[in-house]
Amino acid sequence: MLDEIQASGEGWAQAVEAGSACAWPWQNALFLGSGSSYYLARIAAWLARSQGLWAQALPSGEAMLYPHLAAGAERVVGISRSGQTTELLKAVETLGLPAFLLSTRDPGEGGKAFAERVVLDRAREEAIVQTRSFSSGLVFFLTAFLGKEATAHLPRLFVERQGELWELAASWPRAKRYFALGTGAAWGLAQEAALKLKETALVQVEAFHTLEFRHGPMSMVDGDTAVFLFHPQGGGELERAVGREMAALGAEVVEVAYRLAELPLALVPFQFLAYQLARERGLDPEKPRHLSYAVRL
Repeated sequence: MLDEIQASGEGWAQAVEAGSACAWPWQNALFLGSGSSYYLARIAAWLARSQGLWAQALPSGEAMLYPHLAAGAERVVGISRSGQTTELLKAVETLGLPAFLLSTRDPGEGGKAFAERVVLDRAREEAIVQTRSFSSGLVFFLTAFLGKEATAHLPRLFVERQGELWELAASWPRAKRYFALGTGAAWGLAQEAALKLKETALVQVEAFHTLEFRHGPMSMVDGDTAVFLFHPQGGGELERAVGREMAALGAEVVEVAYRLAELPLALVPFQFLAYQLARERGLDPEKPRHLSYAVRL
């Protein structure tokens, strides 16, 4: 896991080139994924909508069980690092729409329903927990929607800042319970950050839309709580106000400021933190409890 996080720059570089070369029509797209891939689908759909395009994101299993929810979609953008996730394959087969696949492995015969595929093989993982496959997929979509000029520097920046990001994670609070809060594209990122901590280190952590956190969940906040608050760099005053309220209730609040085009850099410290917490708790991050590399029904 750690080796793969540290080698993320290779996958990011490939993702920049693939994203800039992708001519797939994103309009009226339904983005599908499961687990981490669903959170990536949510971010991708948000990016599409921010460009004025119609887009929706659903868990692959939801589209498989309730295909009528795809009404209005003209194509499917499927995300699966293995290319073998059963829910995604069945959903695509049932919907019968033109389909695109983003993966890190060639799906072979199982991927025949996808008219176009992008395989980020330099982001391929052996570890069960997704790290560089997710961040590389994020670089791909950022490039596809924002342009290569917005993301071309990311692989170099990752290499330059890797040590700093590791130390940042090491400096973050250790708490009884954690919350990750975000809005916009960072809402999906907060969900992915929370999942890394939960599945790798078995910590109590939840993710919420920042402004929704006041509507009930904040009752869990006390002196044993750490709150990670994603907000846009140079802005996010409403989001930061939530952080100040949580600090007044006793939480240790960590602000994670980000630039949209550099969103993957905001995620990497959480991948490092998940690894660090697992080791500190006597867990093996290479063997997360109950999990397998790909879910097949």
